[in-house]
Amino acid sequence: MTEFETKLKLAAKLAAKGRVSRRDFVQLALAAGLAATAANAMFVQAVHAEPKKGGTLKIGIGDAAATDTLEPGSTNVNPFIATALFGTLSNGLTEIDSKGNVVPDLAESFEPSDGAKKWVFKLRKGATFHNGKTVTADDVVASVRHHSIEGTKSVMKSLLASVKNVVADGAETVVFELDGGNADFPYIMSDIPVMPAKEGGVDWSRASAPGPTCSRNSSPASSPPSTRTRATSNPTRAGSTVSNAWRSTM
Repeated sequence: MTEFETKLKLAAKLAAKGRVSRRDFVQLALAAGLAATAANAMFVQAVHAEPKKGGTLKIGIGDAAATDTLEPGSTNVNPFIATALFGTLSNGLTEIDSKGNVVPDLAESFEPSDGAKKWVFKLRKGATFHNGKTVTADDVVASVRHHSIEGTKSVMKSLLASVKNVVADGAETVVFELDGGNADFPYIMSDIPVMPAKEGGVDWSRASAPGPTCSRNSSPASSPPSTRTRATSNPTRAGSTVSNAWRSTM
């Protein structure tokens, strides 16, 4: 390997780490005898070969309004709320993967019985909310009942209409009884955010959800998040702790 080839190999490693500019890399590659197009292609390949943590993701979503709220039982559930807030600040028992399949999220497993009239969800051990509280079966039960309490106007009430009863069987098991067999019930649970139980209901404030990011809006948790929200990586869930290392985040 020639001296130029050695330097070029080193430059490719540095480019992957963002420590060599495209211009400097191309100049070195040209000196090594590469054509300009090949040098540019080599630089692009090197940069894309090394994923980088961090950065900022900006998403423009329509339908945001000053009346939006973090309350999942609200009637104001639009694409902004569902994606920017529920989707990033919270988790459900399940989620839908890139292929459209339902997979475990806060639950580590789910099994049907009695012709899919009964579903048993086992919670993932050690999962915590943003405030450090351990996610328990009582939290799941309270989160589900939040959408069916008397007088609720939750748009999610209809999704849970088939649920006759939901109970906690210990700290890590949730049992659902349905009014009829439903093989797709785990899909429904991907739309229900899990929130910490508290006396008389649930705590839906931004400090409490178990999702991959934490809201950093300056307004109080009980007030509308406005038409612009900012979220940062949740340090208690991003694999930096053993309790939530089942998934990494941004």
